Amino acid sequence: MFRECRKRRQLAHPTDPKDRRALQRRVRKGTVIMPHKGLYLDAEKWAALSYSERIIWMLRSVCQLYPGAVLCGPSAAAAYGLTSVWKIQKYVHIAVVNRSKAGRHGFIIARYYKNPPATCKIDGMLVTDLFQTLMDCARTLDFINAFEICSTGLRRFKSTVKTLMDYVGGTTRLWGIIRARFLAERVEPLCENGGEAVALATILELGYARPRAQVVFISPLDGGEIRGDFCWKRADGTLIVGELDGRWKYENPAMMHGGDACDVILNEKDRESELNMLRISVVRFQMKHVWAKEPLKERLEVAQVPHDPEAWRSPFKGFRCVAY
Repeated sequence: MFRECRKRRQLAHPTDPKDRRALQRRVRKGTVIMPHKGLYLDAEKWAALSYSERIIWMLRSVCQLYPGAVLCGPSAAAAYGLTSVWKIQKYVHIAVVNRSKAGRHGFIIARYYKNPPATCKIDGMLVTDLFQTLMDCARTLDFINAFEICSTGLRRFKSTVKTLMDYVGGTTRLWGIIRARFLAERVEPLCENGGEAVALATILELGYARPRAQVVFISPLDGGEIRGDFCWKRADGTLIVGELDGRWKYENPAMMHGGDACDVILNEKDRESELNMLRISVVRFQMKHVWAKEPLKERLEVAQVPHDPEAWRSPFKGFRCVAY
């Protein structure tokens, strides 16, 4: 059973009660994983899959079970490759045009659409089109996850903030559309990866002023380009550069340009020194600081990063996401 599932890159869904009971016994022993009720995979293969692969295998299994089902919201975003965050895939989101079928059905959430949404096919799965997906995530997810998905979507598909704003702005009388418009005005396709998008979203959520992303400075030593992840200007005109330090910089050979982790660290120290020569302050933070929020806030406060006086107006204030 599992051998065939591996070939199809999906989970097993046994229909025979005997098979289900046998797999449940193996689940209790830990040799089989059941990500959702009725869907199984051997633990060895599950452990070998990345988070994004686990999500895609699960979605492909649901589409196989329900031919013609259209993935939407965070499920469609995962199919596009815009997120690999496992926690927001607690449910599989599908689009329905029959209001009586809307609602939660086990691990599936059926979302009602007054008119059939535009769709496309990705790896054999029917999904809502890109901008419908981005708008749905912006209005149903929390600010940070929605920001990452929308920023990544615009960057990956080489689209613009204005295009998203126009799409969302043309939609009215839809639950959560005010949040979607708010987010569409703030997404940042210049973020080079999901980590930077999450960091920027967290900075904005903490009430700090929006920085410019991927700002280029000229080295005072050799005239080369120095790129900063984020850049703020204080009231007195001085600049602060925010740098996100991720482990991928030191572990991914593609990020080392033929060197090793030591070379990466030394090059970063050189860049920071050159920024200091330009009288630019640098504040460094890691993803663990971003996730915990308070350590990030402490660093930004000490660095005197300016605040956004309008942050309290966010429609995400007090919003409780029920999409996962």
